[in-house]
Amino acid sequence: MYGEPTLEKALKAVGVLWQARTGTRVNVFVAPTDLSLAQIERGARCDLIFALAGAATDEAARDKTIHADSITRALRNNLVLVGNEPAAPPGTGTTLADFGKLIGGKRLAIANPDRDVGGAQALDLLRKIGIIVGDNNNETVTVAESSAGVLSLLSTNKARLGIVYATDATSGFKLALPLPALERAPIDYIVARARDPEADTQPFMAFLKSPEAKTAFKSAGLIPLDD
Repeated sequence: MYGEPTLEKALKAVGVLWQARTGTRVNVFVAPTDLSLAQIERGARCDLIFALAGAATDEAARDKTIHADSITRALRNNLVLVGNEPAAPPGTGTTLADFGKLIGGKRLAIANPDRDVGGAQALDLLRKIGIIVGDNNNETVTVAESSAGVLSLLSTNKARLGIVYATDATSGFKLALPLPALERAPIDYIVARARDPEADTQPFMAFLKSPEAKTAFKSAGLIPLDD
């Protein structure tokens, strides 16, 4: 099974549940969606893939890299402002101005907006606040390669705040605040059968909708989506 890196914890947890129920082991390999699809295209063994919904998966369905009739929109992720120092979060209905006050004067880390959908949405948020990323005179925003890179900068105190996926913010932070609701595309993941699966994927795909699996997904910071 292939999946986005930010889904690793959730997919491994569900795999453990499946093995306990059936005795069948689930092997999880993580990589960005475009790289996973390229591996499948080159003939790598894969039964199922959890991929970012969007242009790449639409094209993969047209090219028959994944089976179009098996595609299910399964999970949703969100973005969270995290920090190692406590801060008084604003009340309900957090606004852009509230976020601007929390971020102001503190070094912030985001994922690379050219490679990461979370980083792209974080960049859009910062622009709306009035923070220009990429300005050589702006030393308050650091761009990491990925959400994992943002976590590394926080752990080494090279950044005081970071914008990461909810799946990366489930524990260990004294500040964890969902980003304000703006007009942006949801971060959704589809699950689909790969081009040449070697196992029957239907039982496992049905299990993904079970109460046990949904509980594991929620514990990992995800929102399960029904058909």
